[in-house]
Amino acid sequence: MAPMPERIPRWADALWLALLAVYIIAGAALAPFHGDESTLLYMGRDYHYLFVESDLSKVLYDDTWSRRAEQRLRLQNGTISKTIYGWLAWTQGLGPDDLNGVWHWDLDYESNRQENRVPDAQLLNAARLASAIQLALAAAVFFQFARMTVNGPTAYLASALFALHPNVLINGRRAMMEGSHLLGLTLALLAAAWLLRSRKWWAIPLLGACIGFGVAAKHPNALIAALVCLALAIVTWREQRASRAQNRGGGWRQWILFLPLPIAAAAIFLLLNPAWWSAPLALPFIVAETRAELLRAQVDWIGGYESVAQRIQGFFQYVFAAERQYFEVAHWAEYEVIGAQIASYESSGLAGLLIEGTSVIGISCLALATFGAVCLARDSAIEAENRILLLVWMIGLALVTLVLTPLPWARYYLPLAPALAILVSYALIRMASAFWTRYSRKENGIDVLD
Repeated sequence: MAPMPERIPRWADALWLALLAVYIIAGAALAPFHGDESTLLYMGRDYHYLFVESDLSKVLYDDTWSRRAEQRLRLQNGTISKTIYGWLAWTQGLGPDDLNGVWHWDLDYESNRQENRVPDAQLLNAARLASAIQLALAAAVFFQFARMTVNGPTAYLASALFALHPNVLINGRRAMMEGSHLLGLTLALLAAAWLLRSRKWWAIPLLGACIGFGVAAKHPNALIAALVCLALAIVTWREQRASRAQNRGGGWRQWILFLPLPIAAAAIFLLLNPAWWSAPLALPFIVAETRAELLRAQVDWIGGYESVAQRIQGFFQYVFAAERQYFEVAHWAEYEVIGAQIASYESSGLAGLLIEGTSVIGISCLALATFGAVCLARDSAIEAENRILLLVWMIGLALVTLVLTPLPWARYYLPLAPALAILVSYALIRMASAFWTRYSRKENGIDVLD
């Protein structure tokens, strides 16, 4: 066989990632506004409390729920983006009293604007730039992960699909948590792949640190952490079985080596979450309950899935068909200012692949992803431990997302975008490689039926 050429110089990697970064960052200022941007910028006041006033008491969890609104938002959400936004506000000379208020979803856009719930334009653009930079870093980390676990051509195509995904772009560019969320997710995956390749002792606490950062960026990254650890456990178990079969020992000592992982993850997470310092053992349960309450409130307000068929339809709609969603609240379609922003954004050429979320697109992506998953599971050219990591992450995340996502909100499906990008890209590369092999054999006068 004559495989399709794969060698790509490193300078080309750097140029490619620079181009993706420029594209991602260039569209940040044009992103249509979302009410959650106001809320995240409002919560940037924690930076002022901690680093300007040096008043930890305003941030620590208080079981009397004093400062209830702030505390609930603090526990429900990650801290990475909010800290960055607070620092940006401070650099612009803005204190807590100068920041906008929390977005009031029961009021219309104009009423929120009159009540100072629309962010300062300069601060909003700076925060969006910071979020877009994190998204660009996530694209670079994702590229390296795909190259390390699959191959170079797949990494190029997958990173393009990821960076041009319209929902990834619109949410990752906004002053919300999705830029840091995706960065934390991809860092954990890359650190796990590096651990499997290098087998260095320091790669274990490094993975723990990446997991701690990821969960601090957005709490649902705890699922990614669990799946990565499950994949590592499966790899370790397989290696132990092989060692016992060859009478080379093994046993519990191998598992002890992983002890620094949860220690590093907990240390970094707590370092980045000062609110937890007053009750680190109780807060996991309290946070889980506050997030459950938030989801229940969203379902009661917007209306959630009522059947398995609706869950499957939503999963197909936002994962495979990649239907764009600029807002989750229907009456936002009536706001002229938002409609104008969407039109300007889409006409700029910076909104990504604006392919309509049709059934044809969805079925095609589903077929390619299925073909890619089957080929990936059987491809002996890919290291077995990499296949385990990829498949546990992809299948586990897909199943949990399908079962637990209560609402037809596109951003709840964003963590699946990297997985789908790899599967679709790998399938297309396999098909192109098969065509290349057939063409080469024919060019060399070899019977293609052999």
